[in-house]
Amino acid sequence: MLNKSKGVETQLTIDLNRFHPMKSTFIAVIFALGLCHCNSPKKVIKPNILWIVAEDLSQDLGCYGNTLVKTPTLDNLAQNGVRFTNVFTTAPICTPSRTALSTGMYQTAINAYHMRYPDELKNSLQENVLPINELFRQNGYQTLNIKDELGTGKTDWSYKSDMAAYDYQSWDQIATDQPFFAVVNLRLTHRPFEKDESNPIDPSKVTMPPYYPDNEVARKDWGAYLESLQLLDKQVESILRELKIRGWSDNTIVCFFSDHGRPFTRGKSFLYDSGLKIPLIIKSPEGLDWTEYFPKGTVNNQLISAIDISATTLSMAGINKPGNMHGRILLGKNKESPRKYVYSAIDRVGEIFLKSRSVRSFEYKYIKNYNHDFSVNAASTAYRKAAHPIYHLLDILGKRNQLDSIQRNLVSPLPEEELYNVKTDPFEVVNLASDPGHQEALKRMREKLKTWQEATTDYGMQEDSQELIRAFEEYGKMSRAKVGAKAVKLRAEVLEEVNR
Repeated sequence: MLNKSKGVETQLTIDLNRFHPMKSTFIAVIFALGLCHCNSPKKVIKPNILWIVAEDLSQDLGCYGNTLVKTPTLDNLAQNGVRFTNVFTTAPICTPSRTALSTGMYQTAINAYHMRYPDELKNSLQENVLPINELFRQNGYQTLNIKDELGTGKTDWSYKSDMAAYDYQSWDQIATDQPFFAVVNLRLTHRPFEKDESNPIDPSKVTMPPYYPDNEVARKDWGAYLESLQLLDKQVESILRELKIRGWSDNTIVCFFSDHGRPFTRGKSFLYDSGLKIPLIIKSPEGLDWTEYFPKGTVNNQLISAIDISATTLSMAGINKPGNMHGRILLGKNKESPRKYVYSAIDRVGEIFLKSRSVRSFEYKYIKNYNHDFSVNAASTAYRKAAHPIYHLLDILGKRNQLDSIQRNLVSPLPEEELYNVKTDPFEVVNLASDPGHQEALKRMREKLKTWQEATTDYGMQEDSQELIRAFEEYGKMSRAKVGAKAVKLRAEVLEEVNR
């Protein structure tokens, strides 16, 4: 019988003495090595990180409450990860939004805020600003912008940088002894939409937002968008299957989100939630340190800017975010204070010069339109007139005086200021800027926006050079020449539909 009060060391000594001296010596050595192993620091396994970035997609997935669309892959991803409900991009269009995402900084603060500069007129990044892929590279990660089969390889950044390129473009190029940061950009949900022949959307079942006419033209276009989303869901399924086949699923954190909101009039290009609010789903596989911060099947309602995705992704990899980065770490050991406000901006979009800024809280959205002598519908590029049926629908019905009071706002000049209670008015259709009962909120939001512009240095408040202005004017001329005939054809089709 062993004396239990003498502890583990005494017990092991007595047990070892029962063996042959040579054997007991061997076992003692093995035990000593085991103790050394147990007391050594735990090896940190850096996760692979994958961004799946959709284009022009709002929160129109099944897991966000859309009962008409079929998105089983993304719904399952949400069921096994975290679905974020209040995520907003810093711009409602791809180039400035992706520019901010790639640096974790507001595009207006790094002097790269218009929608697609000519290459020769792009500004260089400041010395203390690095693209996120370069930060990963400097910290031992291989970086990829995948172009295998589905990925488009799109970056579309508004700045010059010698460090903006990714290392590889194919899954086959990945080294197995080094973690990776990979991006797969998916075109679907960007116009032109592709039809889902196996699961068509019935236009009669589509419910339109109140600011659009409830017309067959609008419902068909919306249904086509949803079908394209269903096809995108299948692409995500293929990507996740690729991870599994290659044996990476157990060590890869997957982040799904989009670059900005849906490609519709008053969505893309505009600072309403329909242009800024995006889906975000993050799943961390079992066994990784970060899994505890992404509890399976949970919902996170905190207010998030898309640049926070960049900062948080760095933290997932154990990389310290740069001190000048505007993005905040959402979760984890280095979690930063949650936001009370998110900020966004829009400037030149092709030949259209919008120049608007917004600030949003959980309760209010404030928009300042510096240029406002045009309507939302009139602020459509030649490309949009050639590709958006609802542009023509609004124009035709507006001229016929067949729009209701909410819909008429889209063909009336923009107000200089807009204020919406997004809690009670989620579609942002009742402008409270002149309401006597909301002047205190108006003043508070106005001051928040001003403070943000000053604190981050809003370069968009400066005058553009004549060279830049001419470049965008030339872009407009070329665009009208290129797609003008398509716009005429589309208008005729919409007119025929309306007259039936």
